[in-house]
Amino acid sequence: MAAERVEQGAPPHGDARSRQLVAVLRQMRRRPAFRAGDRLRPLLLAADAGAWQDWAADRLAADCRSDGGLYARVHAERPSSDIADLLRDIAHQLSESGPRMEPPLRFQLLSMALWLQSLRAKRLQLPASGSPPPHPPHEADDWELAARLRERAADGTPRRVLAAGIRLRRQRVLPGRGGQRDKLASVLTYLEQAAPIGVAVVALISATAASTLDLAAAMVTAMAGAAAIAGQAGIITWDWAGRRRYRWFARQRYGRNLPPGPHRPEPLGGGFLAFAVDLVYRPAPPAPGPDGRPGPEDDLDKLLIAAFLEDLRQGYRRSWRRVTWARVRYPTVILDAYGDGVARRFIELVEQVRAERLETSRPPGAVLSERELRERDRMRPERVSARIAFDPLVIAACLGPAEEVRRLAEQVRVHPTRAELADLGEVRQAYSDYWDDRRRAIALGYARDVPVDLSAGDGRSAHRLPARRRPWLAHPVMPWLVAGTVLAASVGVIVVQSVRYCDPRTVWHAANGECVGITDGSYPFSRRLAGVQDRIEKLNRDVIASGKPYVTLVFLTALTNDPATKNPQADLQAGVHGELAGLAIAQQRHNDGGQPLLRILLANAGSRFRYAPEVAERIRELAVRDRTIVGVGGFGHSRRKTQEAIEVLSRAALPMIGTTNTYDDTGRQRGGFSPYFFRLAPPNARLAALAAHWAKSGRLGTTGQPVTRADVFYDAAPDDLYSSNLAQDFAREFGRGNVRMLPYTDAVQVPARVQEACADPAPVLYYAGRSDEFRSFINRLANTSCGGRRIVLAGDEVTKYVSDNSVEIGSTDSIRLYYTPLAAREAWEPKWVGDEPLQVFYSAFGPLLEDLVGEDAPANERPSMTHAALGYDAARTIIGITERIYGDQAGTLPTAAAVLAALTEPYEGAQPQGATGLLRFGPRSQGHQVPDKPVLLMSVRPDGTQQAVAVCGRLVNGAVQDEGCPAGTR
Repeated sequence: MAAERVEQGAPPHGDARSRQLVAVLRQMRRRPAFRAGDRLRPLLLAADAGAWQDWAADRLAADCRSDGGLYARVHAERPSSDIADLLRDIAHQLSESGPRMEPPLRFQLLSMALWLQSLRAKRLQLPASGSPPPHPPHEADDWELAARLRERAADGTPRRVLAAGIRLRRQRVLPGRGGQRDKLASVLTYLEQAAPIGVAVVALISATAASTLDLAAAMVTAMAGAAAIAGQAGIITWDWAGRRRYRWFARQRYGRNLPPGPHRPEPLGGGFLAFAVDLVYRPAPPAPGPDGRPGPEDDLDKLLIAAFLEDLRQGYRRSWRRVTWARVRYPTVILDAYGDGVARRFIELVEQVRAERLETSRPPGAVLSERELRERDRMRPERVSARIAFDPLVIAACLGPAEEVRRLAEQVRVHPTRAELADLGEVRQAYSDYWDDRRRAIALGYARDVPVDLSAGDGRSAHRLPARRRPWLAHPVMPWLVAGTVLAASVGVIVVQSVRYCDPRTVWHAANGECVGITDGSYPFSRRLAGVQDRIEKLNRDVIASGKPYVTLVFLTALTNDPATKNPQADLQAGVHGELAGLAIAQQRHNDGGQPLLRILLANAGSRFRYAPEVAERIRELAVRDRTIVGVGGFGHSRRKTQEAIEVLSRAALPMIGTTNTYDDTGRQRGGFSPYFFRLAPPNARLAALAAHWAKSGRLGTTGQPVTRADVFYDAAPDDLYSSNLAQDFAREFGRGNVRMLPYTDAVQVPARVQEACADPAPVLYYAGRSDEFRSFINRLANTSCGGRRIVLAGDEVTKYVSDNSVEIGSTDSIRLYYTPLAAREAWEPKWVGDEPLQVFYSAFGPLLEDLVGEDAPANERPSMTHAALGYDAARTIIGITERIYGDQAGTLPTAAAVLAALTEPYEGAQPQGATGLLRFGPRSQGHQVPDKPVLLMSVRPDGTQQAVAVCGRLVNGAVQDEGCPAGTR
């Protein structure tokens, strides 16, 4: 207590001397740093019998206003003497006096206590029956609730009614006045403390979803998080009983229906609703007794004071909330002669609640254990007191004459007792009581006196403490800055994921915009492949869900079109569509009863295998982590990048099964052919030799006349190994002197080459190019005078084009197409296989085709059966080997090394039968090709159906080959 003795006189004479008063208040309001700790502040009481007190209070308020601290100036003109009205006024002023951009102090406990007290008062004012008295419109809900609570019932109805009323009331962080519900203050307070954290958390979760799942999951997470933040901002304005914020009431001694007595222990507990019901049904206050003991209404006023102090304590408790660290000045209440002694009563009640809080911090009669005594003895007393009794309120009062101020100061002083020891048995309890008294004295202060004498001097000696600035980390923009940084970083991650990755971690955007990488089928690379990829993904899920042992085959192929291609027919997907269909057939048929199960991963190398080496490197890394990977299939494009991919996987010692790759030197490295690469398709040398033989022997066309000249069209691009290799092999076998070579390096050059050939056309036009340019070749040939119907003989590459456009080819009367596919159902006729039954793949292909694309799907949406047979055989090769190893090793899961050994040194016995022929590989010196692999000569009839013209090689054991096959191929 600082007793201020100020002489009467005009304010200007005391202006200089009042600096000491302002300096004292400034020192009291200055909040120490965290290391120093928070302590209760003494009272500042200014004494004067004249009009000086109002002017002094204005000076104190002006100083509080200038430094941006929280303060409430309670004016003398207000006539009310009600503690509830005083607290309501103080709470609003403290909330409204905060600096800009800072959230207001929250008084949710005081607001609830005032509302319950108001509800009780309304219930007591209600007549025994009938309508409530006239009331303002904004109080209609409260009067209706009071009417429903008119009589207390024992069946729990009041509890339910009151709970519903609390929910309807909604949360308030300020006591309402004049009908104000203060929902906006509640929402803004929530947004200040929780929204930045919510934004940061949502951003991090969204970025994580983008990194681990996909962009769709990130977007859904972001939208759900934003909705949750917005929804919580609305929900926070609703309230219901039992919430954690109101559990404080259940621990209070004030406001209960018990006989009065400041030191009488009351049983706590029962929950907030029990406390609220007890308070609402508290009877009307009796008249004060002759002994002058405080009545029950004083108990309710103490409840309001305790709730007010607890709200302040929570608002200044250093926690995760930024604003609690930003408040570097204690909240100040400046009082003058307010009402009929209500200012003095307010001060008395505050000090009584503070003292009684210390008295009840330990249950009456409780004895501390030895450990608790030792801990208390070691702890600094001020830390003990601050932890238990601290609240940040600073009170400065200009109350009147000095005599009244001295009486008030004496009344609020602390007088610690001294324990009398009756015998040694009471030493322990007395020692505990001594510590309780000392704690109270340290917390409250014995005299609570800070003397400041303004009656002498000119005030120049007044000490001014430097203003404590708000920590820069506690600036109001800091949480939003951090949240914005996290949000920006998360958006950056999502943008990077969207730019870099198509599917997180394994499928990424290549330089040309294609999505390349590895998937289990869940990422659809194109619309046409979505159905068969879904089938493979489902089969893979079933494998994992079964819990049974499994092996994994990675299939490397081209699953996307070139983004630069404008013509949808330029990059035909019938081939890869068919390969995936064949994989699905093999996987499903095997997993229905075979062991170990087969899982298939799809690896997209990009159009024209542009990114095959990079994807192969990812496969190699994955194989190190996933030991179930026993082989890699595919490699269908004969390009330089394919060769590089084979080199990468050879370094990983992974066995590889090539499907449609026919380049003669596929897998050849510096030391010879790779020991890890095995090819299902015959090499170009074999295909070209038989094509040249059939052309020269007159097997093409209807005349049966031998052909002596041929024009060869091929792609001479340096990256394309297939086309040039096939063209050169054909020219060598046909006779270079009888062949005109017509190379091109770009599709736009194809029409010019056709026109060049048609100036003097050869009897046979041999097309060794890609399917990508075959449409341009056919269109120009059909629309150019080329000496009548032309015989076109093509390699296996045009199979994709034929699969999509066989009807159109057959109906083009100006050409007759023959080509050499790597497999065909038409070859499984008795003429070629004798009594051997149709391979099971062809029986399963029809139902799968109908299931995937439908019975009436157009040809350019159907998978190529030829490529499906090769995909099926690749999977069956791995399946057959792993089944045998698994059985021979008594259920031990096969490894890649074991599969490689079985491929290199095949088991004795009958050769495995595939859809493309027998499946047993030859020696490494010959590139691990299948010996005597069948080569088919197919023609397209006018109705679009196909016919097997010749078959050379061993399709089945005991195959009947065409009599026209050259020596060495029978």
